Formats: sequence, C-alpha cells, structure tokens
Amino acid sequence: MAALYRKYRPQGFDDVVGQEPVVRTLKNAIDAEQIRQAYLFAGPRGTGKTSLARILAKALNCEKGPSSHPDTDCHICRAIAAGTSLDVVEMDAASQRGIDDIRDIRDHAVLQPVEGRYKVYILDEAHQLTDAAFNALLKLIEEPPPHLIFVFCTTDLGKMLPTVRSRCQTFVFARPRLPELVRVLRWVADGEEIEVPDAALALVARAARGAYRDAVSTLDQLAAATGKKITVQDVLQLLGAVEEEALFRLCDLIVDRDTAGALTFIEELSEQGQDLGRLVTDLLEHLRHVLLVQHMGHVPDSLPVTEEVRERLHEQANQLGESTVLRLCDLLAVAVDDMRQGADPRLPLELALVKVTRPAADLSREATAYRLEQLEERG
Repeated sequence: MAALYRKYRPQGFDDVVGQEPVVRTLKNAIDAEQIRQAYLFAGPRGTGKTSLARILAKALNCEKGPSSHPDTDCHICRAIAAGTSLDVVEMDAASQRGIDDIRDIRDHAVLQPVEGRYKVYILDEAHQLTDAAFNALLKLIEEPPPHLIFVFCTTDLGKMLPTVRSRCQTFVFARPRLPELVRVLRWVADGEEIEVPDAALALVARAARGAYRDAVSTLDQLAAATGKKITVQDVLQLLGAVEEEALFRLCDLIVDRDTAGALTFIEELSEQGQDLGRLVTDLLEHLRHVLLVQHMGHVPDSLPVTEEVRERLHEQANQLGESTVLRLCDLLAVAVDDMRQGADPRLPLELALVKVTRPAADLSREATAYRLEQLEERG
C-alpha cells in the first residue's frame, strides 16, 4: 500500500494548495503558448516543487494538450504520475551530481521524445550539483533543442550559480499557512475515513512547519498507530509537542507572578512525561508570537495558529509586559544553549521562571535593568 503522501499527491494544477501565484503564472503561460525551456522552483522542502514539476510535464505532454487542464487519465499522464514515462526524467542531484551524470543527460537530451511533445528533465536538490556539472549544462540550457525542458528544484536558492539562475524562469514556493495545511489534512483524513478532530489536525500541521509531505506522513503514522481514530492526546504523545493550552497557562502564571504555581506546573508536565527540552523551544516560539502581536498590533496571517488561538494570543499580548517577554526570551536562550551541550534543560527553565516572576531575587545587572523597565511601563 502506497504512503498517503504519495497517494494524495496533487495530480493537476487545481489540486495544488498554497502556491496560487506559481500555479496561475504557469497556467497562463501554457494557455498563451509561452513555454520557457528552463524553470527554477525554489522553496522549503515538502512544499510541492517536484509535484508541480510533474504536473507541468503532464500539461505539456498530455494527449489533449498542451493544456493547463491535463486530463490525467491518458496513457502519457498516467505514466508521468507513476514515474515510468521515458520522456520525463527525474534525477536526485544530491546523489547524481557529477559531470559524468550531466554528460549522460547531454547525450540523451538531443534525442526526440518517445511519445510526448517534450522531453522534461526534473533535477531535485539542484543546488548540490558540482560547479563542473553546472558548467557542462550551461550551453544546453542556453541553446536547448526545441523539445527539451529543464526544471531545477532547490531548497537553497542562494547556492544556485548566477549563470544558471539568469537562464531560468524562477518561481519561489512559499510555506503554506496553517489553515491551508489543515484543509489538506482534512481532505486526506476524509478520503481514508480517519476519525480526527480539527484540533488534532492543527497540531499536526503546526509541527510540520509548512511541509505538506511531513504533515501527511505524520497523519499516516498516527492512523496506523491508532486504528484510524486519532485524538489530540495521540498527536501530543507521538510528536512530543506541548499543547497550546499548557503554553497559555504557563504565561498566565507568569502574568500573575505565581512562582510556586509555575514551578508546580513544570513538575506536573514532567511527571506526565513531557519533554522539557521541547517545552523550552515551544515556549520560545509562543513568546515570539506574543512579541510580534505586541509590536504589530495584530496577529500576523503568517503565524501557524487557529482562529481560537488568535483571540487568546491577542489577549495575552496585552497582559504580558514587553520587558517580561524579552527578559524571558533571554533567559530561555540560556536553556537552549545548555541543551545543545547535552545538559538537562530543567534547571535553566526553572531559574528563568523564578527570575521573571520574582525579579527582586535576581541581583544581576540584567535583572536590575529589567526591574527599571517594569517601573517605566507602570509609570
């Protein structure tokens, strides 16, 4: 049985979610018969670069095309989707990166397509090609035969040679927003008859950090582990993530200057098996969200949060002082540094909570500056 991320891979332009500018430009170019012979797709991993490259190959080679709406049912489209088409060649530049591999492309690229209109080469992780390999490709990219199209996919646009970039039409893929990822997960869950609440899907989407493939793979793993009946607690246990409610509660205790309550809450989370290292990083991310709301005056659309969390985030941003947020971020950064050296994050986390809820107990220069900032805020 195929993995869910393969089974639910988009098959047409209309199936692609979160990349509307890229899709619109490619469809218009196909309809206007303004096809370029070298494309560069850049963006984070798991955002649909190779999937869209395959769709482009289908649109150009479809028996009813070239068309911005390939039927996906003809022999050529099915062969491209299955990865068996002789006219669409996918290469992993991370492992096939040498000049000999590129010479092989040059030798075969001049041959006419077997059954389609175009021979399409999709080079994944193209930034890992050697300089010699890129230089061997330059002439072919600059003066390609009319039936040849290159699609370079990369997660690091800065490492692509300027001479190659200047010969390509570049598209930058954005990370999808949380609602878009949740919508894809809901579509997959309904298609597989997986029982899962929206809150659990939101946690999966947040942990994926904008990667469709990671989100769907996590859903696949959860479905296998739970018999297709997934709860919020199942997601938290698998990911080791911290529930947003816990982050809000911890910050509320800081607002109340409740040192004992904050330390007790950390003890409770530890007894429940919560990874305190993950708690530190998730709390830092939560504080970053609070900081953005405080300085921007609203919750940015780019934040991976649900509508319910948006309201609570705005409310907490008004309750937490800016100096408190900055001071706690500085203190938690120490815990992160300790974690990188293999130390237990619990003590730095507890010290951070004590120092920020009882600033008078800290005699350091930074604590004195923090108390002065608090006095200015109150004044």
